[in-house]
Amino acid sequence: MGTKNRKWFRLVAFVLTAVLLTASIGENVSAASGKKTVVLYFSATGTTKSVAAKIKKASKGTLIEIKAADPYTDADLNYGNSNSRVTREHESAASPAESSVRPKIANESQIKKAVKKADIVYIGYPIWWGEAPHIIYTLVENTNLKGKTVVPFCTSLSSGIGQSGTHLKEKAVISSKTKWTPGRNFYGRSTQKTVNKWVKTIK
Repeated sequence: MGTKNRKWFRLVAFVLTAVLLTASIGENVSAASGKKTVVLYFSATGTTKSVAAKIKKASKGTLIEIKAADPYTDADLNYGNSNSRVTREHESAASPAESSVRPKIANESQIKKAVKKADIVYIGYPIWWGEAPHIIYTLVENTNLKGKTVVPFCTSLSSGIGQSGTHLKEKAVISSKTKWTPGRNFYGRSTQKTVNKWVKTIK
């Protein structure tokens, strides 16, 4: 092999190594803050999942679905049925915070490991009767969020985030060093540009 060819191959190898190293360093790290980020979400119909994926892209974080050990079926989600699962959960107490209903999370161990390594934790959920679903209370009551920046986000076509984030904070495992942000609501059709702009405000 000629000298010129050897130099060419060395240059190509160097460039490829640099690209791979840069990608590795940037993996799961917020583009805006340089902090490790995890995006947790519970999505019954796919709307919250869509927004969570956009947040993941904007933050370069790890995306993890909060999976119910007993998955919700379409019948379970029929809030028009007085005997459906979500209706029974809703009527179990005046609010999810006061209820003893805590649906188990199938991948709780995976979530805890990811949160332990993260600096910023996004928690996404649909709004049910003006509040976060009971399974989100399972999450915050059993996951160590001490010292984390916690960012609630929700999806609803008819209402904002309201007091849902505040109510979760009151039940969460946090410390004086936890930074719990107000969070916000997204509509299902929120654009990547809208999400990017919001994520840049999270420090």
